Amino acid sequence: MTAGRSLPARPGAAAYEAVLMDLDGTLVFSEGVHRRAWQSFFDTWGVVVTDTDYEQHYMGRRPADVIAGVPGPWTGTDPVAAVNTMTDFTLEHAGGVQAVPGAAALIERLRVKYPVAVVTSAGRRWAEHLLEKVLQVRGLIDVMITSEDITCGKPSPEGYLRACAALRALPGRSLAFEDSPSGVQALHSAGVQDIVGVTTTSTAAGLSRAGARWTVSDLTAEQLRGRTGPLSPAGAHGRKPLEERA
Repeated sequence: MTAGRSLPARPGAAAYEAVLMDLDGTLVFSEGVHRRAWQSFFDTWGVVVTDTDYEQHYMGRRPADVIAGVPGPWTGTDPVAAVNTMTDFTLEHAGGVQAVPGAAALIERLRVKYPVAVVTSAGRRWAEHLLEKVLQVRGLIDVMITSEDITCGKPSPEGYLRACAALRALPGRSLAFEDSPSGVQALHSAGVQDIVGVTTTSTAAGLSRAGARWTVSDLTAEQLRGRTGPLSPAGAHGRKPLEERA
C-alpha cells in the first residue's frame, strides 16, 4: 500500500469521506491487453474459455486468485511464475492503453474535496505505469492498493476495506467507481452503497445486478452531472438513479 501524500484537510462540509476507484476498465481502456494476456495463458494450457466464462470467472480478478481458485490444468501449480509472465506481457503492450474519457479530469475535480484511493487487481508495476504515464494523475492518488497488498482479491472486499482504513473513511460514506461485476460485488460487500458502474467492459444490467446504484458509459462531466451526489448541482441530498440503470 502506498500513499501519494499525507491526507490534507478538505475545506467545507463534504458529501463523502472518500472516493474509491478501480483502475483497469474504469479509468483506462486496458481490458483488451488483459484479455490477450489471459488468452496466451489459456493457449499454453490448451484451454478454451468463452467470453461469458471469462467475464464471470477471470475479468477484474487477481490472476493469483484465479489460478488458485478456478479449476483447470493449472491447478496446483505455482501461480507466481504465471503472474510474472502475464505482467511482462501487459507491460509490453501498455502503449495501446488509453484513458476512459473524463477519467483524469474527474480525479482532478474530486480530489479538490475528497481523498482518492485506487484499488486494483493488477500488480504495482502495471498500476504505477497507468497512473503515471497514461492518466498522469499519480500525484493526486492518496492511497493505492494493488494485488501485492491483499491476501484475497475481488470479489472479496479486502482491498476496498484496506483503502477505507488507510483513508480513515467509512465505506458507507464513500463514493466508488467500478467496471466489473466482481469489483461491484467487492464494494457492496465492503459496505459501499453509492457505486457508479462504468459500462466499458460489462453491461449496465450486469453491474446493477451486482450492486451498482448508477451506470454510465464513460466518466465525462456530461455523463455524471446530476447523477451522483458530489457531481450534481443538488449535492448529496439530491441523488436520483441514472437513466441507464436497469
